[in-house]
Amino acid sequence: MKKRVPDPPRLTTTHTHFATTHRSHAPLFAVCAGIHVDDALMHIASALKSANETNLQLCDLADRKYGDLLWATQQSLEIAQALVGSLLSSIEQHKLAE
Repeated sequence: MKKRVPDPPRLTTTHTHFATTHRSHAPLFAVCAGIHVDDALMHIASALKSANETNLQLCDLADRKYGDLLWATQQSLEIAQALVGSLLSSIEQHKLAE
């Protein structure tokens, strides 16, 4: 039986460069175009986990002068991780429902 409503196109990344070192040279790295959003989110989750673990170690080592800034960063990282995790769960649930 044919679907009445076709599936929407899968969202993908667009080419985006980064790491220009204050624009003193051409960008060193880029996000490739055409990567499916669920794959990109998995990479984001991995990068956030690494940043979270590194920042948490710094929180334990820092003095009061920088500790507050590091803990604010830690909270932002945890928010970002929760949002990415929620999106990944939603994608997985959607795939299972199909």
